[in-house]
Amino acid sequence: MTRAASAGDDHLTALDPPVSPSRTGHPGRRTVVGGLLALGAAACSPGSGSDKPSKPDRADVSADQDGHSGARVMQVVAHPDDDLYFMNPELAQSIAANDQLISVYLNCGETGGVNKVPGSRTAPKADVAAYAGARRQGLRQAYAYMATGKAKGPWKTEALTLPDGTQVELDTLDGHPGLQLVFLGIRQHTSYGSGPSQGLPELWADPSIVTSTLVSTGSPVRDSHKVTRDSVIAALAHLLDRYRPTLVRTMDPDPDMQVHDAAHRAHHDQPGYSDHPDHTATALFTLAALDRYQGPGQGRPYSVISYRGYYNERWPQNLPEELVRAKADVLNVYGGSPDGCDFAAGCGDYDVGKDRSYGTGWLQRTSARRPAAPALHLDGEGRLTAFAVLGGRPALWRENAKGGGTWPEPVLFGADRLLPGLSASLTRDGRWQLFAQRIASLGPSPSQNTREIVTTEQRTANGPFGAWSGLGNPERDPDHGRRVGAPVVARDGDGQAVVFVRTWSKGIAMRRQQSEGRWSAWRDLGGAEVQEGLTAVTDALGRVHVLASGHDTVHHWTQDEPGGTFALSPTGLPAPADPPTATAGPDGTLTVAFREARTSRPLLGRLPGGEGTWRIEHPGLSARGYGPLAVLAHGDEILLAARNNNGTTSTATWRPGGKARWTTVPHPVAGTQVLASDAQNRPVLAHLSPDATLRISPASKESKR
Repeated sequence: MTRAASAGDDHLTALDPPVSPSRTGHPGRRTVVGGLLALGAAACSPGSGSDKPSKPDRADVSADQDGHSGARVMQVVAHPDDDLYFMNPELAQSIAANDQLISVYLNCGETGGVNKVPGSRTAPKADVAAYAGARRQGLRQAYAYMATGKAKGPWKTEALTLPDGTQVELDTLDGHPGLQLVFLGIRQHTSYGSGPSQGLPELWADPSIVTSTLVSTGSPVRDSHKVTRDSVIAALAHLLDRYRPTLVRTMDPDPDMQVHDAAHRAHHDQPGYSDHPDHTATALFTLAALDRYQGPGQGRPYSVISYRGYYNERWPQNLPEELVRAKADVLNVYGGSPDGCDFAAGCGDYDVGKDRSYGTGWLQRTSARRPAAPALHLDGEGRLTAFAVLGGRPALWRENAKGGGTWPEPVLFGADRLLPGLSASLTRDGRWQLFAQRIASLGPSPSQNTREIVTTEQRTANGPFGAWSGLGNPERDPDHGRRVGAPVVARDGDGQAVVFVRTWSKGIAMRRQQSEGRWSAWRDLGGAEVQEGLTAVTDALGRVHVLASGHDTVHHWTQDEPGGTFALSPTGLPAPADPPTATAGPDGTLTVAFREARTSRPLLGRLPGGEGTWRIEHPGLSARGYGPLAVLAHGDEILLAARNNNGTTSTATWRPGGKARWTTVPHPVAGTQVLASDAQNRPVLAHLSPDATLRISPASKESKR
């Protein structure tokens, strides 16, 4: 593998030969684009309304139709309950949507084996096998509850034999073959309180280590098996091939740097970083297994979403209260109770029940590691063109005709091992220039586990793309370089690309392309800590603005003049829950859309002419859902799109001084959404779906009032 350009290098390193986009760019991978689909008269609600969290309605689905939505979702987590804390409400949304859903748990989560009962004065005896079994029973209760509304649904439990002879536990909800839980049963610890322990982090970091599985109480697996780094990767690769998911969910492979002090508890964090080491190792094992995965078959691609873990306790609440309550209800069922328990190991992780999940700091937020929407823009001929990352590769869709609203299958081309968050920008002569973050290496040691920013551009308008080249990484330390975020790009007044990334220290670094095509060194903009998820926009005067969400306000860096240096400019805007998005209007006004911390209500910040004082606007919209908003300046109106509580999307149109209401678009979302205008100036909405298709729909403007 070619070495990436080091920090500050202004030369580029070729990663692969030039590739011309073609339908056969990767045999066996394809997708279907939803054209300009009719939305129907879907659920208009005023500002006081709210959509409801996903309801347990899968009980009405017959066994022969269970899991037949077209989406196949595999979740890979470390411990029983990681999915409930860090992936919900999207887990519940998949169940309600009748997706095939397979959740894979790498270790037993047995810790010290003590299943503490809240309020009990009698300390239970340590029993690691029983505690592991009780947590599995808690998961069966939680999944049955999410699917049917009843925690006591019957399950079929059986031993599944992997190709190397290892047996793992496979549980299937009775009458619902599309809902399955797989327990690899790896020991979380090999020592309990004395001496060094060997678990998932040690397995990842040392290929010579051999540990074992734990036989949990009540499991159909009766024998312990040896476990190595290679066997974990092989097991996950086998499960990927067995279930052929269109969407893979896992944990954060590259968690944030974190200072641990009196104000920031270490809890179960790994030293220097904000997450459990088992979460990180699990995500890395998943990425390694995905290197071997050839996709769902029949030419279909897949997408990947990584979820933050303990990061969530470091940033403001981003879920509305009804979703927080829904997550807690599921965790209460998982926690269970010993009262009336008829399972030998125990009926749940007792210390989690009775709303004790509220005290963790993880309940009130759900965050993707790289919040990503498809890139959607007009090309030089006026055709809408979309880009996204599918199966670790760039995917391109282009309208068949200008404003026609019909789309061909995507073209997958060029580099592999791309991470979500591809950015696209059109050069002045009509060529696409793409920017992405790539896994440069994925080995056991820090020097073998690296990330880099890469770029490619078309040689001619609508022609083939040239070689992907490395822009390096603003961090020289490879371990720090893993924490860098996905790139965003804007073009300055000279038409040159300016690329921004979030850094290891949670600031922002930039690199600017020079007129002759060479690149400046990476430069830290300084200023303030921000969340992952940047937005950049160019105003009517050619000045670039980059915005990001801090702990207590939206931070804004901008130039005094086109091509000038960047400086932090205070906004005075309130604390945001999620990353902001920005748009520039035809009159030069900048609009930034974000959700208010704790309430999740959409807010707008407006900067007339791109300078002066920010003005906060309340569009009067209810707190539908969570996650970044999409925003588009459309004449004198502002269009918004939001992910709903139940996983669908809503759009709204706002005019200065007015109010707006939501209109629901009834299609499930994977990731986030984006708005754009087509050649006829009609607004459209785009997002990826859990079946890895790109769905493009009209963005209804009937929601204004």
